[in-house]
Amino acid sequence: MPRIPHDTLQAFRAIARHRSFTRAGAELGVSASALSQSLRQLEEALGVPLLTRTTRQVAPTEAGEALLARLSPALDEIAAVLEETRQSRGQPAGQLRVTLPHTAAQLLFYPALADFAVRHPKLRLELDVNNGLVDIVAQRFDAGVRFGEALQAGMQALPVSRPLRFVVAASPDYLRRRGAPKAPQDLLGHDCLGYRFGGGGQYRWQFAAAGQTLQLAVDGPLIANDNMALLHAALEGAGLAYLAEPLIAPWIAEGRLAVVLDDHMPPAEALYLYYPHRPRQTAKLRALIAFLRERAGLPQA
Repeated sequence: MPRIPHDTLQAFRAIARHRSFTRAGAELGVSASALSQSLRQLEEALGVPLLTRTTRQVAPTEAGEALLARLSPALDEIAAVLEETRQSRGQPAGQLRVTLPHTAAQLLFYPALADFAVRHPKLRLELDVNNGLVDIVAQRFDAGVRFGEALQAGMQALPVSRPLRFVVAASPDYLRRRGAPKAPQDLLGHDCLGYRFGGGGQYRWQFAAAGQTLQLAVDGPLIANDNMALLHAALEGAGLAYLAEPLIAPWIAEGRLAVVLDDHMPPAEALYLYYPHRPRQTAKLRALIAFLRERAGLPQA
């Protein structure tokens, strides 16, 4: 069999992942015609068609799917080893892509971005702030941050925060007008500010009491996919909001928000950084883990 260049295998993976020569070319910085030629040479070398092409779509054949399933982890491992070698005598460098929800971005990352940049000037951090569930392998992220219940299956994970509580809060003005709910079921008669995930589903508010859990579908004048919109609406008296306690602590301290149903809230839970299993973590991922755990006051892993 003729020698198959590494770049040709990378090209096949990009085409199969994007199902488009144009989008794969944009990722790799080469023309679609060059990718088409590379793929043709790969198919000739292997003696099997790897992609089915139509005027509208590119899709892997059965042989292509089988090759992609085994090839993709191997290419990732090669890239990790090469990067580790490059960085072994210097600072972590390159692009570090992380997907995380709004709460994690606001509490863990935004206050720390300048410090992280100073400590790791050769790293370029890319944040995808997204409350939806993300396949970090398919979308080429180095890591993700989520609460424990939302972690992607089959990943390694480490806590990068102290446990965080969620609370229900409203402005004193709203509570004077409408009264404070005494039990979660009372929320059905209140204006509740709802959160909708990127995938379309609306978040059900979670409660716990006497060992029982309750998920409540609420209704009100506002639904948003950004918790800052809910916070500002609550501050202006539009209704009750379900938010992370550390996020709204300054407004609670100032008396602009008041917490209700405190005895009915679920236990606090930590945010986790998760990433694919590899024999060795990359230097840039180790740097991020160490940084976040240091800021959280957690022992180094």
